Amino acid sequence: MRPLFVIALMLAATASQAGITKWVDADGKVHYSDGPPPASAKSQQTLNINSAPAAGNAMSDSKGGAKSLAERDLESRKRRVEAEETAAKQAKDREEAKRKKENCAQARNQLQALRDGQRMVKYDEKGERVYLEDDARPKAIEEAQRAADSWCK
Repeated sequence: MRPLFVIALMLAATASQAGITKWVDADGKVHYSDGPPPASAKSQQTLNINSAPAAGNAMSDSKGGAKSLAERDLESRKRRVEAEETAAKQAKDREEAKRKKENCAQARNQLQALRDGQRMVKYDEKGERVYLEDDARPKAIEEAQRAADSWCK
């Protein structure tokens, strides 16, 4: 009785090691099954897949050894930090572009106002208004043009 039990266990073990069958039906769809394909299958292929992963299938680093959980966690943290730094840099670049655009618009408005001959006012060190004289206007236009050129690249 005991030898029959051992033989039955061995047969069950070999049956569980049976591969997966990949087959294509008449419509061209690919199917996977652990049993035999139907007679109408166009093609079939037996895949030998073990239920337990092999030791060689573990993630490996460039040196060929398996990476530990700590190494994978460290890499994940590095990627996350790099992503955060990239996002922060992009936000800073967007803010800088917005500031440059506002300064450009302001410089162009100043230049246009000077060219149109509008009365321009500056404040001196005492806080009093000082109007731009007509003879100083060409110099102010030149300065405004340089400012517009530098901001509106």
